Amino acid sequence: MTSRLLDICFPPRCAICDKAVSIAEEHICGKCRRKLNYIEEPTCFKCGKKLDYEEEEYCSDCKKRDRTFDRGFPVFNYAPPISDSLMAFKYFGRQEYAFFYGDAINDRFGNVLKGLGADALVPVPINKKKYSTRGYNQAELIARRLGEHIKVPVITDFLVRTSDTDPQKGLSDTEREKNMMGSIKMGKAHPEIRSVILVDDIYTTGATVECCTKVCRAAGVERVYFTTVAIGVSN
Repeated sequence: MTSRLLDICFPPRCAICDKAVSIAEEHICGKCRRKLNYIEEPTCFKCGKKLDYEEEEYCSDCKKRDRTFDRGFPVFNYAPPISDSLMAFKYFGRQEYAFFYGDAINDRFGNVLKGLGADALVPVPINKKKYSTRGYNQAELIARRLGEHIKVPVITDFLVRTSDTDPQKGLSDTEREKNMMGSIKMGKAHPEIRSVILVDDIYTTGATVECCTKVCRAAGVERVYFTTVAIGVSN
């Protein structure tokens, strides 16, 4: 079956409202595109979060913590309608939404990410039990779409999730960091990789990205950046 016929029989759906859209609409309908809440300048020099004042350089979260990653590139504020879309993407099987997310990251930061000279896109891993239940790693789907745009290889075996963690929701920042400790480790050695861009769906307190960064640093990675579809507000 040709891709054109597939589009007719199984039309792509809007990543926000889930209604069928045309190919020209690029995975989001015009009405929903106008609802998107992009992160606007000024932004934190470290994590990319929206700042309240231009005079500031870092958000309150990054002022309080020693961030070991180099810089982050989130696209949207974690609020409706993106937060609802990501929930459907992660928990209700809407894998096709990854096309929109990868495209959105590329539209916003494609040239910047290319200019970083990264050796690989590294999706934040999920544990085997969760992968078996869900059938996919949402971060990997986003990374693969982004990789098509910026021509950077996706390495899925660089980091592995060694154990399931307690749900992060409701935990304090310190508790989140302790919860993540030891849950992510090196997978297959890639000594040629010296610069990576971590890819995930959501950045909240930064505990997951920090854990991944420290593992990468210990493996000899010199530069660690991240990009996410959305980022939460500062505490």
